[in-house]
Amino acid sequence: MSKELHSTSPGLPPHDDQSTATVRSTTSQSSTNSVFAILCRAADKAVRPSSTVNDRSISNGFAAILVKGILVPTDLACGDADDGGDNKSVSSQRVRKRDKLFGLFRPSTPKPRDKQSQSLKTSLNRFSTASTEANLHRLSIISTQYSGDIEYEVEVSSSVDIEHTVSISEVKSPASCAQPSALPAITRLDVFPQNINAPVVLIALQDFGSRIDTTPQLALCLGLLPNSVVPIDQQEDPLQILWSSTPAHLAWLGALKEDPVEQERLRWLGARMVDEFAKDASKDLTEIAEMVLIGPVLDNEHYRRLLSCTITAFDQAVLLDVDLLQGLVQLVQSAPSEALLPDDLVKILHVLRVRLQDTHQQSSVHPFHLTLAVSRLLDVMAEHKVKDLDRVEEHEPLSEVLSGLKASSDPYLMYQACYAFQALQYVPNNESPLQAVLRHSTGVVEGLVKVSAVFKLDLGAVLEGLGKLQETLGGVVEVAGSVYDGACSLMESGRGVLESMKEGLGSGQRRPWYTAVRAAYALAQAGQLKDLNVLIYEAPCRRDPLFQWGICQLLGEIASDTIWDTNVRLQAIDLLGELYMNDPLWCHDESVRNWMLNIIRQLGTTADQVVSASTLALLKDLNQDQGTSIPLPYPLRSRLPLPATSPTLARVQNIPPLEYNLHKHKVLRLELSRLSLYIQPFAKASLRAKDEDTFPLLEKVLEFLASERQVMLILGDSGSGKSTFNRHLEHQLWTDYKQGGPIPLFINLPAIKHPDEDMIAKQLRANNFSDDQIQEMKQRRQLILICDGYDESQQLVNLHRTNMLNQPGQWNTKMVISCRTQFLGPSYVDRFKPQPTDRYASGSKDLFQEVVIAPFSKDQIENYVKLYVQDPQTALLFHNQAVWSAKEYIYKLATIPNVKDLVKNPFLLTLALKALPRLVASNSDLSSIRVTRVGLYDMFVEQWLETNRLRLQSNTLSKEELTAFNSLMDYGFIGCGIDYLLRLSAAIFQEQGGYPVVEYIHRHDKDSWKAVFFGTDPEAKLLREASPLMRTGNQYRFVHRSMLEYFLSRVIYNPAKVDEQDFDSSIEIASPASLSSDINGPLYLRNLLKEPSIIQFLCDRVRLDQDFEQQLRAIIDQSKTNSSATIAATNAITILVRAGALFNGADLRGIKVPGADLSDGQFDSAQFQGADLTRANLSGSWLRQADLSHAQMEGVRFGELPYLKMGGSITACAYSPDGRMLGVMVDGDGLGISIYDTSTWQLLLLITATVHVATIAFSPDSRRIVSGDEKGVIRLWDCTSGEELLTMEGHTNSIRSLTYSPCGDRIASVGDDKTVQLWDSETGVCVFFLEGHTRWIASVRFSPDGRQLISGSADGTIRFWDSETGERGVVLRPLLGKIYSLACSPDGRWIATGHGDGNVWLWDMVSGSPGPVLQGHAKTVTGIAFSPDGQLIATSSDDFRVMLWDASTGDIISTFDGHWRSIHDIAFSPDGLTIASGSKDRTMRLWEVNSSRSSIAIQDQIGDSCLVAYSPDGLFVISAHCLPAISIYHPGVIRQGNATTGLRGSVSFEFPDPEMIYDVAFSADGNQVATGCEDGSVRLWDRSTGAAGLVLKGHSGAVKIVAYSTCGRRIASCDHRNIVRLWDLYDTEQQCILVGDGDNNNCIIDLKFSPTGHQLAVCSEDGKVRLFDPRTRVLLTSKKLREVPILALDYSPNGQQLALGTLHSIVLWDLQSDEPGLELKVHVRSFKPIVNCAYVAYSPCGQFLAHSKDYIVDLWYRQLVGDIETWSCAASLRVFSARVVSLSWNPVIPTEFITASDDESVRVWRVSGDDGTVAVKMLWGTNLRILYSAGVVLEGATGLSPIYETLLAQRSAFSTELSSYGSDDGSSDLP
Repeated sequence: MSKELHSTSPGLPPHDDQSTATVRSTTSQSSTNSVFAILCRAADKAVRPSSTVNDRSISNGFAAILVKGILVPTDLACGDADDGGDNKSVSSQRVRKRDKLFGLFRPSTPKPRDKQSQSLKTSLNRFSTASTEANLHRLSIISTQYSGDIEYEVEVSSSVDIEHTVSISEVKSPASCAQPSALPAITRLDVFPQNINAPVVLIALQDFGSRIDTTPQLALCLGLLPNSVVPIDQQEDPLQILWSSTPAHLAWLGALKEDPVEQERLRWLGARMVDEFAKDASKDLTEIAEMVLIGPVLDNEHYRRLLSCTITAFDQAVLLDVDLLQGLVQLVQSAPSEALLPDDLVKILHVLRVRLQDTHQQSSVHPFHLTLAVSRLLDVMAEHKVKDLDRVEEHEPLSEVLSGLKASSDPYLMYQACYAFQALQYVPNNESPLQAVLRHSTGVVEGLVKVSAVFKLDLGAVLEGLGKLQETLGGVVEVAGSVYDGACSLMESGRGVLESMKEGLGSGQRRPWYTAVRAAYALAQAGQLKDLNVLIYEAPCRRDPLFQWGICQLLGEIASDTIWDTNVRLQAIDLLGELYMNDPLWCHDESVRNWMLNIIRQLGTTADQVVSASTLALLKDLNQDQGTSIPLPYPLRSRLPLPATSPTLARVQNIPPLEYNLHKHKVLRLELSRLSLYIQPFAKASLRAKDEDTFPLLEKVLEFLASERQVMLILGDSGSGKSTFNRHLEHQLWTDYKQGGPIPLFINLPAIKHPDEDMIAKQLRANNFSDDQIQEMKQRRQLILICDGYDESQQLVNLHRTNMLNQPGQWNTKMVISCRTQFLGPSYVDRFKPQPTDRYASGSKDLFQEVVIAPFSKDQIENYVKLYVQDPQTALLFHNQAVWSAKEYIYKLATIPNVKDLVKNPFLLTLALKALPRLVASNSDLSSIRVTRVGLYDMFVEQWLETNRLRLQSNTLSKEELTAFNSLMDYGFIGCGIDYLLRLSAAIFQEQGGYPVVEYIHRHDKDSWKAVFFGTDPEAKLLREASPLMRTGNQYRFVHRSMLEYFLSRVIYNPAKVDEQDFDSSIEIASPASLSSDINGPLYLRNLLKEPSIIQFLCDRVRLDQDFEQQLRAIIDQSKTNSSATIAATNAITILVRAGALFNGADLRGIKVPGADLSDGQFDSAQFQGADLTRANLSGSWLRQADLSHAQMEGVRFGELPYLKMGGSITACAYSPDGRMLGVMVDGDGLGISIYDTSTWQLLLLITATVHVATIAFSPDSRRIVSGDEKGVIRLWDCTSGEELLTMEGHTNSIRSLTYSPCGDRIASVGDDKTVQLWDSETGVCVFFLEGHTRWIASVRFSPDGRQLISGSADGTIRFWDSETGERGVVLRPLLGKIYSLACSPDGRWIATGHGDGNVWLWDMVSGSPGPVLQGHAKTVTGIAFSPDGQLIATSSDDFRVMLWDASTGDIISTFDGHWRSIHDIAFSPDGLTIASGSKDRTMRLWEVNSSRSSIAIQDQIGDSCLVAYSPDGLFVISAHCLPAISIYHPGVIRQGNATTGLRGSVSFEFPDPEMIYDVAFSADGNQVATGCEDGSVRLWDRSTGAAGLVLKGHSGAVKIVAYSTCGRRIASCDHRNIVRLWDLYDTEQQCILVGDGDNNNCIIDLKFSPTGHQLAVCSEDGKVRLFDPRTRVLLTSKKLREVPILALDYSPNGQQLALGTLHSIVLWDLQSDEPGLELKVHVRSFKPIVNCAYVAYSPCGQFLAHSKDYIVDLWYRQLVGDIETWSCAASLRVFSARVVSLSWNPVIPTEFITASDDESVRVWRVSGDDGTVAVKMLWGTNLRILYSAGVVLEGATGLSPIYETLLAQRSAFSTELSSYGSDDGSSDLP
């Protein structure tokens, strides 16, 4: 140790060994009672040999020096004697044993005597209490000082041994410099020679990852965590006292950064420590010390939990637990950043205040500890600047309690109370005590100084601030009548500490001593001990006894705290001794002396022998022994001792293995499920719901997990993100996992063998859980199963049921299971729907829920792109080349044709982002790039292999590997890699049946087929490492299931070549395109209908490669003679149909394609004679004039059932409860009730009625049927005989609804008389006559339990009635107006009501609260029916449609079109598979709920259109389409398709605001598009790019018609006010109004330019035709040609004739004559309603005239007989289910025309003539969606079911109406 003595003089003059000193006065003003005299006597007395300890207690060892009448004490310091130049000072034998005696001198500045100044000469021999009186050396101090006329000289003689010369300098505080009279300059003894680091305890770390044995080790490890709240390598909290040696510290940090599992383990241990501590009722000192140690390094959540349980334990303890109290205080002092809230501190303060208030009247021990705790808590609150301490509820009561302690006789308690009171003055303030100090210092900016954080206080700033703060607050001790502010003031005033404390306690004034003590503690905590030493001597308030008391307590705490170095603790004891013995301003008060002695005595009892011995020596120096005074009743400790043992940790280490293993599993799964790129997916409610009706998928899943449902099915296309979401869901659930909560369990179904049995246990065993743990989880825990890849597992069973989940005694689970949409069949719900515990429970439907992942939206795509370009892996992928910006990517995705639709699939988006840079680099014309799904996979695979080739090339390879690598390079690395993957995928399908996971264990599989791919061969190893494969343990699989399917598709058909030149290689691997002819290959052996994704890849190949199409057709032909090609042919024709290939007129005689998917295929006039079509799917196929004679048709499916043709309007329908009968009420010819057998659809019974019957209902036993008629009469009939059993009369008007009670003993009826009547079904007696409705009642139903009746009325109310008593119940009042229909769900959950605005409203039957509103119908909802399981709702409407809804979500599942008039009633079959609907169109239609349509849609076709036209060269079809979310009257998309096939071309764009577009027109050259808009403008667009062009403004209303002139120069337009404008595109300012009367009653219907462009014809609803010359804008003629509206017109090719279409005729007007000539009569022979919509169009050759009217297209043929022109109807096409909205002829092929219909179909037709006949055949069509079999030949066909015979017969019968003038096949004999 170094000890320095400071003085104002740089050196001392030598003195003799002996000298004399005299004291003399040179002034008469001296007095024996002066201060000087007092000091002289005291000094003289102190150095006498006979002096006592009390004499020496004031001035022993001090030199008394007068400076201007002020007593200045000399500072002392001691240090080690390293050499002769060091100066030492001793105060006791204890010190002298370590240090040699040395002299202390403090001379003043030398001044000449004659100038009233004199050099100060001082020699000092320290008095030693260890030597005898005889051996005392003489002390000689000479000091002379002049002050005015006064001169004092003190001379004391003594013997002295001077061994060292002392260098002394003076240190003055800023306060003393400012006011020298206020504080005498003193000599400071630096016992603490230097500032050191904050104290720490070195902890030995265990081996990384090993068991942690002690809590200090755990706390240290938690502090070492990289993202620790208070990382120990950057820790700022001096209370965090643990440290490790540097090598171990660095090793742990390095290892932790690389091991997230160990990080989570440590955090888990910390969290479990809190859990264990919380549940421990008795908390001893060691356990409390453990938690105090780890508290600062916990995260905020667990720290707050620890703090909360500690507060609770303390508050609930009956007896005061001092250890728990101190632990609570330490937790608060060491709180992690932001973990401690002001409310926490206020709460704790309240608890302590209440406890203190209850105990302060008792002994002082408990109040002392509580007051000490309050003091430290208030310190923290002051430093945190807590402002919200309620002055009334907390501040004043606490002040009162503390003030009450001043009556205590215990000085220790009084000091703590006084300290707490001072701290309280700083709490409701915005400035901490230290900030108050620093604010008063010069140049220090105010800022938060947090005591609990390490900071380096600027000592000068602190002293300066304390000085100025003292000036602000006033003196430390105010002494009345004293003229001195020096050390003598207290002595002369006689006032002590107790009096001062009593005076200050409760005064409400802030005292400087408190801030000084706080600064002292801050310095000590920071290790600034030297600064602390200076502060003790230089503080302006050091004379204040309370400051002294606080400093003594601090030094005692340092000396007793074992975490400080022993030397530091000894120095603290030294400083206590120096202050006690040698500081005249210290210890003048008896209580302070006793306090110091008690501290020293208690230190003498410490277990540390060195500290104890030093303390005892000090006591001996003081002539004190260990028992001479009252021992200190309170322990000296600032913190709890470090725990010697770790009982809490030991209990945590011995926790049940399950929870610990769960934690390890959690850590592992969190790491595996972490995603770098993730976009939140959205989903829709069902497969048939609109893509726009979406919701966040995660929210829906979390909602499911919180519900009572058990299974959620997540559907999605391949690559839609199902597995990615499942991983994210697992990560989310594990992140939120709480001990004892539901356990997330991710199950990769393909990786488990036989998941249909014991699935959960297999997965848990694979994750190293023991059987005992598995059993414990089964019995006590709930699991959330995330089952991924149901389709890949090749399961066809219900895993929930086969594993007996949620059954008694079985696993308690929630199951989230994902499956590809394409994998599902028509009844897929049964594979997932759980089995209820009660198999007969009606509410089982609520246990299942499904969602479908929706395609990515535009925003989702853009967000993903932004994340992708920021991902560091992206730069690595492109070999650190420049990566496109997000903006560049988004532009390319929007510009390249087809890409925008592809990248709505997340996986394809990923592939596109990786492939596009290379694709664009090789082709600068973005519009010419054609991207397909399979093309993206091609580029991705090649890029993957190239990237890994470069990686392997840069790696260090073994000799064998290098040889293998060079060999692969010679043959072409990419080609070899693709070959490897092709062989692997083929082997997976051949050896494992397509099971995607390959398990390879070398010892067992080295001789199997697996070794070829996963063995030790160097080439196989390199190719495996370079391939898109992933490995989990000993299991291998492709990175995505679709990759396996992609490679198998390449096994079937390999593209032409793999060009490695794109990858900077000169080698090109030739691989001729070929279709695999291997009869052992997948095409010949595997039914690809089970692999829809493979079919999709092959469909892409068909569209890209015509050779592939021809090869597939050849295989189909091969099956005619080779039975081994049957499977291959089935696959081939399925691929071709799905690819959109056409078979119109194809020779398919004798083909063998059993089970083929031919749905939506086009087989117009195809020859199927003798073909094997067993089990083929012909749903929606176009079979017009197809020849199926002698074909094998067992099990053929058509996707629909036959309708029932009635003799009149159908008013009601009902299924019998047993499902065997369907009752139909017909109003018309044959009035009555028809009952049909549902197995054959044969009529069983006809019950004739005499009056109109409005409603019917079957009895529960299906033996009776009841009817209600318009006369108000109810009749009961026998279903077998038709006998009338009962007649019930009581209603006064028509009956609208009837229903049987569930038990069958009651019948309820309602009608127009506003009453509800209840009848006895056996006697016909009216039981109740219920009134309450104010208008007619539409419907009545019994609740499922039969206890209530529910009725809905036109008065807008739903009323409940008690069926047993007839009492009225609840009345619900929907806001949607009249109720037209009502139904109750079978489970009693919902009531559904149908309203006039087309809405269906659901109501909760139990609570009566409104539920969702189902919006979809356009007109009144006439009927509602729930499916038997309550999951579905079917509705009928006056809008001619039947809709199917999801009852749980309210989403539309399907829409059934077919009726063409209002639908009156609807019914669900009891098996839930069929919906029956009866209409005014005289048909009863039967709809299949689960359609058998293919899961693979035919892609890349034009789709629904509202306008179609040909390009000038006839090669393309240009079409305008309506967006799904926009009305059909607003076209939104322009597309271009192939005129020969209908396949979509590269040109496609969307209008920015489709809702404002009313009409579209194409220019004659097809390059421009004109749109008529709602804002009155005509806008032009470039068709190829979608770029906006001219905007023509002039109309004041929406533009409804636009037309281009043939030259493209002019546009004519008409708005809703019937104003026609003509625009010159060469001069847009030149516009004129051709028709401007604005007559809304004379609506303009159509306008056309002549072929030459020299005329413009305008027709209107009043039968008038106007002809204009567009060049001169002159009206040529205006004639009213007919009295009926003219709906359409067209010019003949030569422009000489004008065809005008009306409702019933076509008028031909030769423009050379004044009046029209021929009128072609159109015969209407359809029951369908007539709409004012017509088209008329000449063929380019002028020989044909097409006329469309509503649902029919008539084709007229022109002939010349001499000079006479005649026209005859050659064919009439009645194949449309909705009106024809557009018709156009091919300008190059004059016999082809195209039609577009409101049924969203587009069809291309060809007219041909042979031997005087004209035939019309369809070349292709899109969106046909209906089975069409007109003219089909079935002679000799075998195996066709009777139902389908009826269906085809109906279609053929309907075809007789399609040709009004010719034969049934659509052809006509010509004259």
